[in-house]
Amino acid sequence: MRIVFDLDDTLANSWVAARKGIKELLKFFFKKRMFKIVILMLFRKNEEFVKDESLLLDDPYRIIKKFIEFCYGKSDPKTVQEADDIFNKAFYSHFKLYPKAKIVLKKLKDHELILITDGDSEYQRKKIKFLDIEKYFKEIYISGETKISKNNPEAFKIIKRADYMIGDRIKTDIEGGKFIGAKTILFENGLFIKENRKSDIKPDYVIKDLKDILDIIPDPPLDQKQ
Repeated sequence: MRIVFDLDDTLANSWVAARKGIKELLKFFFKKRMFKIVILMLFRKNEEFVKDESLLLDDPYRIIKKFIEFCYGKSDPKTVQEADDIFNKAFYSHFKLYPKAKIVLKKLKDHELILITDGDSEYQRKKIKFLDIEKYFKEIYISGETKISKNNPEAFKIIKRADYMIGDRIKTDIEGGKFIGAKTILFENGLFIKENRKSDIKPDYVIKDLKDILDIIPDPPLDQKQ
C-alpha cells in the first residue's frame, strides 16, 4: 500500500520547536527596540501578514525579512541574518522526531511510504536530514520544489495514488488525502487542533497516539514484504 505522511507536527515537534525560536526572536527584537514587531507578535496582530500563502514556500530567513518589511517597509540584511541565526539555534535545539514516529515508520517499512510537506526546499530537506528519516520514504514532495502548497488540494495530484494520508491538519492533509481518494487519518496534535474541530470535513480516523496507526493500517501480504 501507498501511505502518505505529513512531516511537521505529524512526525516531528515542529510547532513546539518553532515556539522556542519565536520566544528568542521576541527577546532579540525587544533589545533592538523594534517594538512594532514585538507588539504584533505578542498580541497576535499579524493576521494580515500570515495570510500570505507564499510564506508556505519560504525558509525562516525570508519569512523574517518579509515580516520586518511588513512592519517597517524595509529591512537590514545584518538584522535579518542575526534574527535567522537566533531562531534556528533555538529551533534545532528543541526539534526532534516524536519517539513513536520512528517505531511507526519501521513497522510500516514494507509499504510504500511517501512524505509531503510545505516549506522551502533546502530548509525542509535540512530538517528531514536532521531527523534521519529520508531512508524510510520512497518519494518526498516539498512545496518549495513543486511550487504549490498543501493549502491547494491540487498539490496532492503529484502523488497520483495513495491508500492512506496521515497528517495533523484537516485544511491541508485531510482535504488533500480525500482529493486523491485516500483514507485519511488525522493526528490530533500541534497548532491546528482548534481549527480542525471547527471543520465540516471529517477524516476517516482520528488518533491521539501515533502508534494507533498500526491498528488501522494492515500488514502487507507476505509476498510483498521486503
